[in-house]
Amino acid sequence: MKIKFDFKKEENKRALVYAAAVFAILLWIPLSITKSVAYDQSYTVAMVRHSFSEIIMLCSYDVHSPLYYFIAKVFYDVLFKQIFALKICSLCFMAFYMWILAFPFRKEFGNRMAFCMIVLSTFLPTFQTHNTEPRMYSMAIASYTAVAFLSYKILKEFKIKYAVLFFIASVFSTYIHTYTMLATVFLYFVMAVAVIVKKDDRKKRIIWFLINAALVSVSYLPWLFSLLSQFGAKGEFVSDEFNTVFYIKDLLYENFSNIMIPKNREVIAWLVILLFTIVVLIVKKTPYIGYILTGLGIYVATAAIGIYLSVNKVPCFMGRYVSCIMPLILFAIAAALDRIKIKYIVAGVLAFAVLAGALIYRDRIRYEFDDGINKYIAFVEENFTPDDAVMYGDIHNDCLSIFAPDTYTFIYGYKDEFNPFSNDETFIDLSQFDKVTGDIWLVIYDYKNPGWFLDCDYDKVYGFHYLYYDVSIYKIYNFRE
Repeated sequence: MKIKFDFKKEENKRALVYAAAVFAILLWIPLSITKSVAYDQSYTVAMVRHSFSEIIMLCSYDVHSPLYYFIAKVFYDVLFKQIFALKICSLCFMAFYMWILAFPFRKEFGNRMAFCMIVLSTFLPTFQTHNTEPRMYSMAIASYTAVAFLSYKILKEFKIKYAVLFFIASVFSTYIHTYTMLATVFLYFVMAVAVIVKKDDRKKRIIWFLINAALVSVSYLPWLFSLLSQFGAKGEFVSDEFNTVFYIKDLLYENFSNIMIPKNREVIAWLVILLFTIVVLIVKKTPYIGYILTGLGIYVATAAIGIYLSVNKVPCFMGRYVSCIMPLILFAIAAALDRIKIKYIVAGVLAFAVLAGALIYRDRIRYEFDDGINKYIAFVEENFTPDDAVMYGDIHNDCLSIFAPDTYTFIYGYKDEFNPFSNDETFIDLSQFDKVTGDIWLVIYDYKNPGWFLDCDYDKVYGFHYLYYDVSIYKIYNFRE
């Protein structure tokens, strides 16, 4: 008996949405089971090895609140203190994001918009980069999506359960990342106007909004003073090289291409999709145009503030910092596709996005399953002893210190109070080696050598490649003469 799948049946459309969401998670699982970490991600590994009180202290020197590290630490401690635990933590929040799209979002906006959102989200480069990274971006994406969706629900129909969930999501969103907090503030400004303008239950909505905004603001006060103090002075690393054009390019590359190896082709592909979206929205007059313009406005305003501060005051912005707002951009694309009656055009646009995203996924697989980390671990286990010390000659390859936690390490060019790596010492002078009774090892990029800052003898004993780095290991001699 031949069974025909009827795409017109509601239950079949719903099944396709669920299948797309499950496919996304299954596609991302292989990225969550590796040891590969770059510098920023190793920072997370080092952070979660500290106590909760120590995490708070270390975060006071950074611009991010400790909430992400608290949650990541729980995953890390429960899942046997393995690096994959931190990647699974991020994947769980991306799974929650997909749940929002497959269930409440689908019920509100329909199967087609939900399906388009899920496909676009699965292959959007910035989501593929951060879906399993041990950093806070997946939490930021999920929490801000929840805030935005609940704000829509509350403005449409005020319910106590929406109000409670909106408050919880808002507190989480403000604490998870500095730019998610800023984007949430902009959303609140828009909501304030909407609450005042909307006539239905105006008094009740205004009272609720004022109470909610006050409670969220009070909840953030413990971290507000730390945040302000860190933005208080002009940064010493501001330079003409990092101008507005630089940050706009970074914004495009980090959201629409491969963060490891940026390529123009992926950026162009997504810009073509966005241009197509604008044309369709103008011609078809989607009923969600107000929400779309709001989302675009929040995205531009948040990025503009980050760029302005980075150019004029203190470097504090990278394109990935606004990845949490990308669901609002995808909403605009999905809304445009929802208005197109010719299904082949919709399928073509989605296929274009999938093709561009597939190239990113290929690079991500290569990146995650690079065997360099395992080679380094094998070298450490065979050669390092408890009496030895390792020096990392750059703050980006000192991430390897997390794989040798029992070996004393020196880090060149680091600030002591900002250093989460345990058992470390900032290197200043050769006399610091006097306390070491064993061998001194130096791990440094291939294009550098110990002679640029060490006045002693050295031999290269090993070389390897990992992620997008070529690294050499040297043995240091005659440093006591």
